[in-house]
Amino acid sequence: MALRNFKIWRGDKNNGQLVDYKIDVTEGMVVLDVIHRIQTEQANDLAVRWNCKAGKCGSCSCEINGKPKLSCMTRMNDFAEDQTVTITPL
Repeated sequence: MALRNFKIWRGDKNNGQLVDYKIDVTEGMVVLDVIHRIQTEQANDLAVRWNCKAGKCGSCSCEINGKPKLSCMTRMNDFAEDQTVTITPL
């Protein structure tokens, strides 16, 4: 396990901010897994859309470090361990 830094947009299109989270990431996790872990352990009021977790439906689409991606298909090992991962809505 490695402790990783995340910034997640909390709010709506009119008002909100990026909130910092630190969470343990294990090998093989995708960004959606991390969001679910943050939701379970640190922010139980965090809302996240997802459906298939197989890269087919597009429900989990978001911007990850400024690029549109599917959070269920974006592997955490694509990012350097010291890199902060920023997650915002499309």
